Amino acid sequence: MNLTKEQEEIINTKELSFKINAVAGSGKTTTLLEYAKKNSHLKILYLAYNKSLQTSLQEKLKDYKLPYLQISTIHSLAYNKIEAYNYALTADLKNHVIEKIITTYELREHQKAYYPIAEYIALIKDLVKFYCNSSLIALDSKLLESYKKQSDLGAKVLELLNKNEKRAIEHLKTILSNMKNKQIEATHDFYLKMFYLNKKISNNLNYDLVLVDEAQDISDVMIGIIENLNCRRIYVGDSFQQIYTFRFATNALNKIDLPSFDLTKSFRFGDNYAKTLESNLNSLYEITKTRLLKISGVETNTKIGREFINFSKPFCVIARSTFGLIQQLVYFIHDKKKIYFEGGYNSYSFMNQTVYSIFYLKQKKNDKITIDEIKDFETIAELEQFAKDTKNQDYLNIIKFINTYGDNIFEINKKIKEHLVNDKKDADIIFTTTHKSKGLEYEQVIMADDFISKKELVNTKNKLSFQRANEELNIYYVAATRAKKTIQMADLNLSYTYNENDETTSYVKSRFVSKRADNKKSKELQEEWLRKNRIKKV
Repeated sequence: MNLTKEQEEIINTKELSFKINAVAGSGKTTTLLEYAKKNSHLKILYLAYNKSLQTSLQEKLKDYKLPYLQISTIHSLAYNKIEAYNYALTADLKNHVIEKIITTYELREHQKAYYPIAEYIALIKDLVKFYCNSSLIALDSKLLESYKKQSDLGAKVLELLNKNEKRAIEHLKTILSNMKNKQIEATHDFYLKMFYLNKKISNNLNYDLVLVDEAQDISDVMIGIIENLNCRRIYVGDSFQQIYTFRFATNALNKIDLPSFDLTKSFRFGDNYAKTLESNLNSLYEITKTRLLKISGVETNTKIGREFINFSKPFCVIARSTFGLIQQLVYFIHDKKKIYFEGGYNSYSFMNQTVYSIFYLKQKKNDKITIDEIKDFETIAELEQFAKDTKNQDYLNIIKFINTYGDNIFEINKKIKEHLVNDKKDADIIFTTTHKSKGLEYEQVIMADDFISKKELVNTKNKLSFQRANEELNIYYVAATRAKKTIQMADLNLSYTYNENDETTSYVKSRFVSKRADNKKSKELQEEWLRKNRIKKV
């Protein structure tokens, strides 16, 4: 196996614990496995970011003789060690469960009838998630202050929290207590927190070395678990792929003070494209005052531009948002090509009970609404305002979808299913969002037009924090680094010069609106397909 000098330096290092900042496609997994091979006498735990990556790693492991290496997700590890199988588990706390706990608590403790508004329930739900992902222990004002700093709260929700700090702590304690006592379903983040708090178990796992993959997207509680272990640690990730701060992820590569190595050569695409991407993104990373991207590629030439896409061969469409993806779907589906969705079609909020419920809310057919939270709203306008206040992007995506296509959403869904295939190998077009494409690669990529551009970045009316703006650039980077041979890049609008008279729509809105049509032809084709299928634009 031919290794780069950067890889060889890591594999042969005398450092016991260290971190690796590795660009997309730079062979980080190979590097870690080669390091493990050289240290095969050690008992090694390889922490994969999720189940799919765990499965992929186990396949690669077949080529290595590493009898003492175990691959697991940190949640699987906690699940078994803390015996979480004794709990009834849920992916997400239900709103009506939170409401019942709060109303019962207030009646029991304060002898008052109290019915929390939807925004407050959403706040408490988010606060539970934050606590379980933090390394903080005490449930006090320090926790709330930390939450405010790390959360992108809207003005209304922040005001609500400031007025109800004592009450919020009481309700948080009650919900956590109910989960611990198995009176309600526990979340997966909850048993991970329990694992962290139980130092007798979590501090004594009996490993010599822990390899931590995707270290830019792990939570503080995960870092706490790893740092409390009495063994060697290697963190590996890509700072430019940090795209999960909305889940309270922390970039361990920045937080942990250890000797650092870099992997800057991508084996995925040509050096010509690597330098183009480096130059374009660095001109914007400079604005957000972050570290600059350093990336090179292989000697092959990666073609840049829509004119180089071979539409007779499979290609992948990557969008920033699910609404951006549906716009691309309506454009491409007229070709009657076989289509596939990364993560499965049902994982996208195109047609599910939430979509149906919001549709019926707009139609004022409230008796057909099946989602409890949506039943609390009188109109779709009320729901939209709630979604803006609580920054619920899923709801905003769905509302934009319904407002744009009306009852044609059923016909669109029907047409999609007519061309849907279950095996990616059979697909002509693969559709995905950036977050679902992470860790994957494709021969040909078309980026949708709903990514951030310089105009949105520098226009002060958008009021983007550096943290949020930087993450949006990272999202662009992740999408742009999925391509191997050919890519149509989303326009970063690098020639834009700020003008205070610009009437730029806020970025929160622009994410769900097509900023720039590919060209006049794309609009014509979309309209043609809608007409042929008796679909009128709403």
